[in-house]
Amino acid sequence: MPMIPETHFYLPKYYSDKAIAAFFIAIATCNILFIHKMLPFQWMLTATIEAVCFFYFTNTLSRQWIRYSENRFQKKLFTTTLVLRISWVIIAYAFYSWMNGEPFEFAAADSHFYDEASSDFLQMMREGNFSGIFNVPSIDISDTGYPLWLAFIKLIFGTSVLPPRLIHAVFSAWTAVLLYKLSSRNFGEATGRLTGIMCMLLPNFFFYAGIHLKETLMIFLVVSFAYNADILLRSTKASWQNIIITIAAALVLFFFRTVLGVVALFSLFTALILTKGQSMKRWNKRFAMATWIGILIAVLISGKVISEIETVYNNRVANQQVGMQSRATQEGGNSFAKYGSSTIFAPMIIILPFPSFTNANREQQNQQMFSGGYFTRNVYSFFVLVALILLIKRKEWREHLLIITFFSTYLIIIAMSNFAVAERFHLPAVPFLLCLAAFGMTHITKKEKKWFLSYIVFIVLVVIAWNYVKIAGRS
Repeated sequence: MPMIPETHFYLPKYYSDKAIAAFFIAIATCNILFIHKMLPFQWMLTATIEAVCFFYFTNTLSRQWIRYSENRFQKKLFTTTLVLRISWVIIAYAFYSWMNGEPFEFAAADSHFYDEASSDFLQMMREGNFSGIFNVPSIDISDTGYPLWLAFIKLIFGTSVLPPRLIHAVFSAWTAVLLYKLSSRNFGEATGRLTGIMCMLLPNFFFYAGIHLKETLMIFLVVSFAYNADILLRSTKASWQNIIITIAAALVLFFFRTVLGVVALFSLFTALILTKGQSMKRWNKRFAMATWIGILIAVLISGKVISEIETVYNNRVANQQVGMQSRATQEGGNSFAKYGSSTIFAPMIIILPFPSFTNANREQQNQQMFSGGYFTRNVYSFFVLVALILLIKRKEWREHLLIITFFSTYLIIIAMSNFAVAERFHLPAVPFLLCLAAFGMTHITKKEKKWFLSYIVFIVLVVIAWNYVKIAGRS
C-alpha cells in the first residue's frame, strides 16, 4: 500500500499562530487567577521565549529549509543545532554560576551525584580497579554508565564541567540529524525535515544540554539505536556491522536506565517478528535473527542487571503508590498527589506533563524556567494523536512498529511508575513523538484540522486546572 500522501511540506501558520495565542492565554489566565502565586518575571520571560520561538521558527524554518538539497539540509541542521546548543551551554554555565554560586542547575542533587561518582570512578580507573566500578553497593548498574562516561572525559580534559557539556552539544546536534534520517526513511522527506527542525528547537533538549544530567547522551543512544535498528529491519541483506551497532546501543542503555534497555530490546524483537509485508523466507530469517539476538543478550547481560529488571517489575504498583503518598506528605509536597495513579495518568501520558505557570512550589524553579517547553509538548501531542489515527485507518502502523512500540511501551511503563508527571523521565520517548508529530503536521486534512481549535481550548483549561491543583494542594 502506498504511503499516505503529504498535505503540507511544513507546519502551517494556522497551527503555529493558534498555539502561540493559546500559550499567552494560558499563562496570563493562570497568573491573573492566582496572582498571589504569580510566576516570577524571569520565568515568564523564559517560558515565553521557549514557546514562541519553538512554534514560530518551526513554521518559518520548515518553509524555508524545504528548498534545500538533502546534503545542504543535513549540514544546516547540524551546524545550526550545534551553534544553538553550544551557545546555551555557555549561557547556562554563566547563568547558574551567577544564580547559584556554582555551574549547576537549581536543586541539582542528581547532577552533583553524577559529578561526585565520576570522580570516584576516575580514581578507580587510575588505580586499575575497573571491576570495582560495577560493584559499588550504593550505585545501581543503571547509574554506572553516565558517571563512567564523565570519568573518561575527566581523564582527558580535567575536572571542569564544561567539556562534557560541550561534547553533549555535539551529540545533541548529531541526534537531530539521525532523527531527521530516521523520520525521512519512515514517513517521507518533508516529515523528516520537520522532525529535525523541531528536535533542533525543542526547549527541553536545550535545558539538558546545559546541565550535568545524563539525558542528552541517553537520548542520543536511544535515537542511535532506533536509527540502526530501522536500517536492520528495512534492509534486504543484514549487515553484521549494523547488527552489532544495534545490539551494542541497546545493551549500553541498560547502564543508563534499566527500563530503557528492556524497551529497546522488546521493540526490536516486536518489529523483527511482526513487521508487515515480508515473505515467509524473510520472516524465517527474522525469526532466526531474533532467536540469535536473544541468546546473545542472555549471555551478555549480567545477573545484576536481571535483578534490577525483576525489582522494577515486581515493585511497579507499590512504587507508584508509595511515591505518590510521599509526594503528598513531604515538605513542599502536594496533598493531592496521593490520588495519582496509572488510571489517571495512562489516558493522558502522550500529553503529559503540564507546565507550572505559577509559583506554586518555590523549589521547582527548573520546571518554572522551562514551563514553555512543557506547553509545546501539550500542543504537538495533538499531531501525534492525528498521526496514530491516520496510520491505523490506513493500516500502515505495522510499517513503523519499531518507533510505535518503543515510545508506547516506554510511556506505559512511565504511566505506571512514580515518574508519570516528571518531564525528565519522558524524554527518551520524545524523539519518536516528534517523528509522529511531524507526520501529523504534514498529513493532517481538513477533517482533522477542525478538531485543533477545540483541542487547544481543552489544553488551556487543563493547564489552568493543573496550576490550581498545584496551588490548592499546598495551601
